[in-house]
Amino acid sequence: MKTTKVSRRQFLRMNALAATGVVLAACGASSAPQTGQSSSTAEPSSAAASAATALSVPAVAKPATITWWSVPSEEYNEEAQRKMLAAFEKANPNIKVNLTVLPADGYDQKMTTALGANQGAPDVAFFWNSAWLPQALDLEPLIKAENFDKSQYIKGFWDTRTQFKGTTVGLPLGVGANFVLYNKKTFDDMKVSYPDMNLTPEQWLQLTPKLTDPSKKRWGGDRPRGPFRAIWFNLGARPFSADSKTVSGYLNGDASVKAYTWLWDLINTNSTPTAADLDVLGTAGTGPVDLFMAGRLAMATLNQGHMLNAVSANVPFGLAREPGTGSNGSWVNAWSNTISVWKGSKEPEAAWTFLRFWGGPEGQKFLMDNANLLPSIKPVLDQYSKANEDYAKTFFQILQDRQVAEVGNLPWMSPVLRAAKPVWDKVMANQIKRDQIKAELDAVVPAAQKALDDARQRLG
Repeated sequence: MKTTKVSRRQFLRMNALAATGVVLAACGASSAPQTGQSSSTAEPSSAAASAATALSVPAVAKPATITWWSVPSEEYNEEAQRKMLAAFEKANPNIKVNLTVLPADGYDQKMTTALGANQGAPDVAFFWNSAWLPQALDLEPLIKAENFDKSQYIKGFWDTRTQFKGTTVGLPLGVGANFVLYNKKTFDDMKVSYPDMNLTPEQWLQLTPKLTDPSKKRWGGDRPRGPFRAIWFNLGARPFSADSKTVSGYLNGDASVKAYTWLWDLINTNSTPTAADLDVLGTAGTGPVDLFMAGRLAMATLNQGHMLNAVSANVPFGLAREPGTGSNGSWVNAWSNTISVWKGSKEPEAAWTFLRFWGGPEGQKFLMDNANLLPSIKPVLDQYSKANEDYAKTFFQILQDRQVAEVGNLPWMSPVLRAAKPVWDKVMANQIKRDQIKAELDAVVPAAQKALDDARQRLG
């Protein structure tokens, strides 16, 4: 069947959906999606056979057939997933898995329709939309029965991607994160010292103009993608109180004003590309990565996929955390995909057996070795072929930081940020003066509080 690969931008959008709390459509049953070719006809590769040999998942006694919906991506293409499935089925001959590989742009609609109708949903699938989680099976009884080791996962990804209403409803597959990539050649050419891993906001403001060279059409650094991500959290800013009840004193508090003021200062260095610049000079909608790879952007907030592209292109680079002071801890904008068992499955034990393979050490190692997945399981991630490279060591350290998703995954986060968006837009467009930032934030507090209250009443 024809498929569409998930780009990293789509991957980020999928994870953003988890924070929006899109409500399941109350619709009738739809026709079954096209079923992909059964993987049972594929012969496992030597790598697949090797993975099957190492498999520790206990076999299910009685024969069972389950369905699995997936999508192809840059982290795990269809071929790698089918080979992984062949390894699983060889080790578990009593479990037949019917795999359907869906186009990325059709997955959400099919899942929402099937779950909303409470029929026709797959036994195992991605549950990356938080509105789907009420339909995910409670895995705690199965986890406790087998003493499944939760501690093998990197804590931040387990905490933010597997829990719903006090119980475990999924496993985190793979990891991703934002960080600063800096071009060492540009630093060398401009005779500027490399930044420390713990880059500060003040250093970012000092470095960007030093690295800017209009004659070469090169900018020193980029701008944040939005407020209340890693930099805001690193500065101690939050959009609302810890109990999610109060906006005033948080959205417009001292730490928030400091973060927006830092952004205003950055824009007024005239050393960062505007959104219009990126639209004109970037390609395929990928933003600053093209400029970084071409040496037109000395520092950029990118992700692990871009990091690996830089390695392949022999671009000399270093890594640093997104700017912070250290006094509020180190925060990272990170993500993983939640994979779950549908609570309507007629074969929950077989579905769990496959889920714990796919999202456990065996499956994640297979996809790391045979595709581009970076696992969420620390002992497996440590076996990454480039684990001893400086960039990998720094990236692995960043993955241990606290995650913005602790707050960002709350379903009322997006409504509050939408209410506060006018301030972001005005600062980004340089339409207000520096000393007007506090007043502008004060002005959006009532709308943000209403958005918070409405969302809590509707979703909380």
